[in-house]
Amino acid sequence: MLLKSEVRRLERNHEREKSVANLEYLKNVLLQFIFLQSGSERQALLPVIHTMLQLSPEEKRKLAAIAQGMYQETR
Repeated sequence: MLLKSEVRRLERNHEREKSVANLEYLKNVLLQFIFLQSGSERQALLPVIHTMLQLSPEEKRKLAAIAQGMYQETR
C-alpha cells in the first residue's frame, strides 16, 4: 500500500513538471508573438498558440488579425 501511494505521488509530480515546462514554453511563445513585428513571423506562431490555449474560432480570428496588424476592436 505504501509503495502504491509513493508511485502515485511520483506520477503526480511528473505531471506537474510537464505542466510547468508547458507553461514556460507558452510564455516564451507569447512573448515572441508580442514583441515581433506584424507579419509572417507572428503568423507562424499562431498554430502553437491556438493549440496550447484551445482558442475558439472567434478568438483565432481576432488573433490572426492582430498578427497581421489589422485588428480593430469594436464594442
